[in-house]
Amino acid sequence: MKKRLAFIAAAAMLLSGCGSKSDSSEASSDRGFNSSITIKAEDSSKVKECAEVAESRLEYLYPGLKSSVSCDKDTAKIEFRMKSDEWNATTFDVLNRYGSLEFRKGADTEKNADGQTVPTGELVLENADIAEASSTLVKTEAGEEYAVVFTTTDAGKDKLASATTELAGTSTPLSIWFDNEMISAPTVAAPIVEGQSMITGDLTPESSTYIAAAIDSGALPCGIEITECKVEGEKK
Repeated sequence: MKKRLAFIAAAAMLLSGCGSKSDSSEASSDRGFNSSITIKAEDSSKVKECAEVAESRLEYLYPGLKSSVSCDKDTAKIEFRMKSDEWNATTFDVLNRYGSLEFRKGADTEKNADGQTVPTGELVLENADIAEASSTLVKTEAGEEYAVVFTTTDAGKDKLASATTELAGTSTPLSIWFDNEMISAPTVAAPIVEGQSMITGDLTPESSTYIAAAIDSGALPCGIEITECKVEGEKK
């Protein structure tokens, strides 16, 4: 899947010790919270980091969301409490994603030790090089499509400019990977020097949202599993 790289010109509170975003755990009951999502981290030493990323993703999905979070390092569990109408299937998809973003030269792949297909091209950009990202509907020659608009950090800007200058006008694509799945492999029409661009591919409203949310919040430090969801005391 090759497309010319479309680009644009100029286009959380972090948790402290896995405390509550509310004033206190007791205060959460006064906010009308009637639902919860419980997550288990694969690495108990990464519980706080996982909670910070998950919190950031929830805030991206639901601006102004009022919630509380608690962590148990011994069990590696994280519990979020909020209103039941403030989460859905997309919430779970966003929370579950590692959120690893990579831009690579070329689209070559290989099988790793686990038999998974992974990209092998020279790495150009990764999560740390992206300052912010958002989902949007853009107009194209074919009509309209969903895209993820992003802005790089200063370091990412230099990396993107260098790589696209090298690849501009060649047949070698700048492939874009999300959790080792290639979103697109566009050829580069011209150098991208402003540090602002957008990711296009066969994106839906849902996929563009969870990709943007995952990129904007950063990748998870380890795998997680949603172990329990409750609404008004009933498990889901």
